[in-house]
Amino acid sequence: MERFTLITGASSGMGALCAKHFSGSHRLIMASENLEMLQDVLKECDHPENHILWHCNFATERENIVQSLTDLLKQHDAVVDQYVHFAGLTKLLPLKTFSIPNIDLIFNVNFFSILEIMKALLKKSNAKALSNVVLISALVSERGNVGNSIYAASKGAMNSLVYTLARELAPKIRINALLPGAIETPMSKNLDADYIAEMTKDTPLGWGQPQDVINYVEFLLSDKAKWITGQTLFVDGGRSTK
Repeated sequence: MERFTLITGASSGMGALCAKHFSGSHRLIMASENLEMLQDVLKECDHPENHILWHCNFATERENIVQSLTDLLKQHDAVVDQYVHFAGLTKLLPLKTFSIPNIDLIFNVNFFSILEIMKALLKKSNAKALSNVVLISALVSERGNVGNSIYAASKGAMNSLVYTLARELAPKIRINALLPGAIETPMSKNLDADYIAEMTKDTPLGWGQPQDVINYVEFLLSDKAKWITGQTLFVDGGRSTK
């Protein structure tokens, strides 16, 4: 069986850049709800013939994730040894305006999809292969942010999962999370000007680049991090010092 690295949220943003970065050295399973965008990213990857696309909507198809991933692995005679979760969803709103559907969608993508994916990867057919999990959390899970309460809570749940699964899955499987701060992405350019100014002021090293996060993903997936598990690591240009 061929071993693959699973990267969710691979159709855009940091997930897409991460897929391109690893495409020359890893066989990838690239996951997203947007198949067209995923196909466009694949065209920019090295050795596109080596990679698999997984089309699944984590926001609305939570109950199908385990079966969908299990079927995909069986179809391609593949196993996943490394899993990186970039998939994420947020909506900036005061808590009083959130509806139950809003909350469900955010938690489905940011937290519950991880549980379902892990259930699939810990099945007997794949469990012996899985060795490393990196989840992309967020600085707001620890420091908070006005209007981002549900997103922060979903990422906080992710952090708690890291702490507990690190003990449950050791010593075979390592699991860690990265907590990025202000990262320049196409989405960040559309943020409110006052918010951008505040983030700039509060970040001693200024805004980060996606590669700053990807470098840490690469480190955590490597043997150089073989004694690191259960950690939530700030990658935030010093903003957490405030």
